Amino acid sequence: MNSRPKQVSAEAVIDLAAYERNLALLTSRIAPARLMAVIKSDAYGHGLVPIARAAVAAGVTELGVLELGPALALRTAGIGEAVRLFVWLFSPDDDLRAALDGGVELGISTVAELDAIIAASGAKPARIHLKIDTGLHRNGADPEDWPTLVASAVAAEQAGSVVLAGVWTHISEASDEEDSASIARFTEAIAIAEGLGASFSVRHLAASAAGFGRDDARFDMVRFGAFCYGIAPGSGIGPGELGLTPVMTLRAPIVSVDDDPDAAGHSIATIPIGYGDGILSECAGRVEVTVGGRRWPVIEVGVDALRLRVDRSAVSLGDTARLFGPGDDGEATLQEWADALGTIGEEIVVRISAAIPRIHIG
Repeated sequence: MNSRPKQVSAEAVIDLAAYERNLALLTSRIAPARLMAVIKSDAYGHGLVPIARAAVAAGVTELGVLELGPALALRTAGIGEAVRLFVWLFSPDDDLRAALDGGVELGISTVAELDAIIAASGAKPARIHLKIDTGLHRNGADPEDWPTLVASAVAAEQAGSVVLAGVWTHISEASDEEDSASIARFTEAIAIAEGLGASFSVRHLAASAAGFGRDDARFDMVRFGAFCYGIAPGSGIGPGELGLTPVMTLRAPIVSVDDDPDAAGHSIATIPIGYGDGILSECAGRVEVTVGGRRWPVIEVGVDALRLRVDRSAVSLGDTARLFGPGDDGEATLQEWADALGTIGEEIVVRISAAIPRIHIG
């Protein structure tokens, strides 16, 4: 049979109550350090503005946004300047003046970036965070360039052009040994900066894994990204082990059920989501989708459809298929998908097309 139900769209259901519970757990875990909720990449595919509003409602006052466009969109959406927005990826062609007028704080690594910010500054000084490279080589001033950047920033602050709001870095979170070395380099860089007259209101180094697991990595603030959404690092560690709840459930209706010519007594059920919507083609033969309380293997991923092999009498047209979720109804979790596909959960969720509706509940 090939008739289609009226509702044929896949949808990602976003549980805002679960998101807020995760924030509360993480905030308690790192106290007295503060929590910055990272909402880059459309809040890891969960929806920028609704997630930002939920974070603010939960008491978060600092959001990591990555780029200027989303930061300005949040200001337009009513996220006021009482909430600090932190951006660390921008170019000379970006509207720095609009960002600074909106109170957006900028992470910088070079004197050239500092000069561009000074040139764009208006009536109020720009709030900046100086970044030192502590070994990851993801931007950040090289140690030999650090004193020059700090001295230039101190001079700009004395001239009233900027405020040294913070000092920061990224670390690999790949091993305790590497992270310990980065922490030592960061501490040394702060001492050098303070010796040059700099004073910072916030020091931040760690993201989710190091912030959750290491007291010495927290400093004044932790930038939590994936953990806020109940996405764990894998390698045997799932959200349940951390006390976190997955926030996204991806589901879609069965839009056709046809006889399976290769398996007597079985059918092929189709749901309207495929690799054109961001589903990895490697899902075929590796993951299962839940329909009617049972899991069925994915046998094919097309551009706009995913096909399951099911028992003929067990699945009907219009039934809801759950690709992944928190696991409460027997569905696979995002962590199970990530482990089966040899990737990380955040890669899976950020790939889901913006054309797939996000339904925010809670």
